[in-house]
Amino acid sequence: MKHGRRIAIALGVCALATARPAAAQETVEALVAAALERSPEIRAARTALAAAGGQVTQAGLRPNPTMSASHLQMSGAQHETLVGIEWPLDLSRRPARVAAAQYEVEATEHSIEDQERLLVSRVRTGAGQLLAARRAVEVMSEALITARRMRELLDSKVNEGDIRKLDANIAAVEVGRMEADLMLAQADADAIAVELRALVGVGRDAPLLLRESLETLARVAPPSSRPSSAPLSLPSSLPLSPPDAQPGPAPTTVLAMRSDIREAAARVVLADARVEEARSAGRMDMALSGTYGHEFFGFAQRGLNDQGTLVPIEGSFNSVTFGATVMLPVRNGNQGAVATAQAARTGARELLAVRQIAAESELDAAVIRDREARRAVEMYATTIREQARQNVDVELEAYDLGQTALSEVLTEQRRYLDVEAAYTTVLQRAYDAQVALRRARGEGR
Repeated sequence: MKHGRRIAIALGVCALATARPAAAQETVEALVAAALERSPEIRAARTALAAAGGQVTQAGLRPNPTMSASHLQMSGAQHETLVGIEWPLDLSRRPARVAAAQYEVEATEHSIEDQERLLVSRVRTGAGQLLAARRAVEVMSEALITARRMRELLDSKVNEGDIRKLDANIAAVEVGRMEADLMLAQADADAIAVELRALVGVGRDAPLLLRESLETLARVAPPSSRPSSAPLSLPSSLPLSPPDAQPGPAPTTVLAMRSDIREAAARVVLADARVEEARSAGRMDMALSGTYGHEFFGFAQRGLNDQGTLVPIEGSFNSVTFGATVMLPVRNGNQGAVATAQAARTGARELLAVRQIAAESELDAAVIRDREARRAVEMYATTIREQARQNVDVELEAYDLGQTALSEVLTEQRRYLDVEAAYTTVLQRAYDAQVALRRARGEGR
């Protein structure tokens, strides 16, 4: 009967070592795709792109002409009617205005791409947390099954008089403790699933299943630490800085594919376009004008015409006037707006430099964490877990031989569960480090 007790407990320990998630219908990348499609945050951000496109359309429109009309009624039969039109030429402002609006669209696109990059990272991290929580539930469930088997076996032994009642009571306490821990672990898993559903943008009752195991995801081949991409260059059609300004560092090839770096670089070009737009608004401009006039004069007397006939003294006249109005920037050359735009350009350059430094450090730190986390996973997978399982076997053998107390066996089993919990934590950290590395490299899907 002692041998049968050993088999029941050992079966439970083996089940812990080989526990795997049940088959499911979803993958992490499927959740990523769903989030990019349904996330309210991303859908709201994309409206900014439509707004920027509208600004391009508006910037390309010419100013509307203005029309005026007047009628002068004098005493007697005298009156005058004038109709005039003024047509602004918009000689120097439209190209700079359109360029600024187009660069705004480009910067907005990169901003949305960066929001998508960060959302993808959050979804992957949330999926890792869910897989870790579910693995913890599975490990605890298997441990609880083993503990219940042991309690049933010890209860039968107490009835047969083979062991003390205390051993059965200790086993019952252990079962109760595991049941409470399992309830808390299941609550954590359910709460993480709720948060992940909200992040993905699916309904609260939608199934959220993942068929991958955390161990499989954490131990995939690492991505290359340095992305391969062409350098990101800024257009040279616009001046990048005033003569007395120091140029900021250009984006490097290493991080050129990161959307936040591209956005910052686009903001620099946009700031230059804003400077040019402000300057163009202070240059000379012209508007053409034309006026048509109809005048009628009459008096209550008569006079002789060239044929000697008496006729009323009156006359009707038509006139057309052409002219031009020139705006001369003698006093107001839009100097204040230019200075404001130049200050904004300096800020954009500083932001680009800051983001480059932050991206470099983020990538370097992510590479280190990913490398060491993988080493820790291998240590647990190849050595630590196996040694912990063997220690449980040794304690079980000693208990079968009557050389140790049941409390020692339970202590070693708890230590084994602690090792499994630590392994789950290490797997999650390795997976999170992998996600952080992909985020640092600028990867999206």
